[in-house]
Amino acid sequence: MAGLFSGGKDSTYAIFKTTLQKHDLCCIMMMHPSSDDSLLFHYPTTNLLDKISNAIGVPVIEHSSNVSEKNHEVNELTHLIKKAVDEFSIDGLINGCISSRFQLDIFQDICDKLKIKLVSPLWNINSDYYYEQLLGQGFEIMITRVAALGLDSSWLGKTITKDNYATLKKLSLKYQFNITFEGGEAETLVIDCPLYKKRISIKDHTTTWDGIRGMFEILDVDLIEK
Repeated sequence: MAGLFSGGKDSTYAIFKTTLQKHDLCCIMMMHPSSDDSLLFHYPTTNLLDKISNAIGVPVIEHSSNVSEKNHEVNELTHLIKKAVDEFSIDGLINGCISSRFQLDIFQDICDKLKIKLVSPLWNINSDYYYEQLLGQGFEIMITRVAALGLDSSWLGKTITKDNYATLKKLSLKYQFNITFEGGEAETLVIDCPLYKKRISIKDHTTTWDGIRGMFEILDVDLIEK
């Protein structure tokens, strides 16, 4: 198996959950988009993903996409996955789709074309149950970007806990945003989890906020032995 990896909670937990089912993780794949208007790919922290991915301890395949247009991104993703098929003889692709039929259909089409299985362990998962599993199994999840009404600058760089999840849920109900953030309402970085052999420590960062949306941009990290 190979996992699409962004450093965020969904891709990381999907890979972790698949490994619990005794599937071999041959490699992880990372796509680097050129801007935050990408239709398919996670943008914040991708400049550090190579370093961060060392926490998982498996080979990494990377590719860049410099155009935020559907057909271009699909072609670049197909190229990336084909490389994993050729180099590691993978038989399946792990992804973190929860409710985005748009993304799931694209991944399925690519897998059908390459004759591999699509593995979607989070598909249609209940959001409360999902966060209960994440937090209960030791996932430290930092919010690195917000772009939804109801999420202000105070959430940037904040780690999601059982206590502030209740606040986050109230805000999602009041302002009608997706609490799993799959629609781009926010983006996350997993600082630590059972999948990681090393914990991520943030060395340097900068925060930007324009009054509507903002980013906790991580400039450098260390990997700490656990």
